[in-house]
Amino acid sequence: MHGAAAGGATGVRPKLGLVTIGQAPRVDLIPDVEAALSGVDWVEHGALDLLDADGVARLAPRGGERTLVSRLRDGSRARLGATSIGPALDDAIGRCVADRCGAVLVLCTGRVEHGPASVPVLHAEDLAHDLMVRLVGAGRLGVLCPVPEQLTDIRQRWGERLGRPVVAAAVDPYTAGPDEVATAGRSVAAGGADVVFLDCIGYTQAQRQLLAAEGVRAETARHLAVTGALDHLSATSR
Repeated sequence: MHGAAAGGATGVRPKLGLVTIGQAPRVDLIPDVEAALSGVDWVEHGALDLLDADGVARLAPRGGERTLVSRLRDGSRARLGATSIGPALDDAIGRCVADRCGAVLVLCTGRVEHGPASVPVLHAEDLAHDLMVRLVGAGRLGVLCPVPEQLTDIRQRWGERLGRPVVAAAVDPYTAGPDEVATAGRSVAAGGADVVFLDCIGYTQAQRQLLAAEGVRAETARHLAVTGALDHLSATSR
């Protein structure tokens, strides 16, 4: 468990479960949000934690299944099917419930499927997208996603949500170098985007800052999702 030490007031602190669709610990992610998490206790579990390489490979997208991308413990990435991941995701959520979490945050901005749980299961997609809608207002949104096969879905979902087209490009947060990230950010800005949403939990604060240095205003899904989850946990813990 992370957060305050055992004893004292720890028992009254809210506790949040963080579930990655990849493998924990997410050493690439937690440092970006650790300060925000300082007011709660939290635990971290991954849907792929208990799987070997063959088990992970069996969760790859099949047929027309939507593609999700996440990070493995060794720093490599995995492509996962949004439906195939369901049972492994259920298991990770169950481990958070066993750890007595008051709520669970699924750290993925793609639509994922899972079964019912005995505590609220929050989704980074819903929380981050809702905050991003408020931030963009009447402006033009630019979106970066990890892989080209996600672009059609990204444009459709955001277009329906905003009621107007978005500018989108693909750049992998796990494998792309700084120049590739900067190029993708400049391309959506040149397409008329007022603000760019980095639509994958894998995009980092460092990548956001890289875009800022290029004059591109951007927001990360990880920061917005954790902010939204903490607001929810605070409201329900009163």
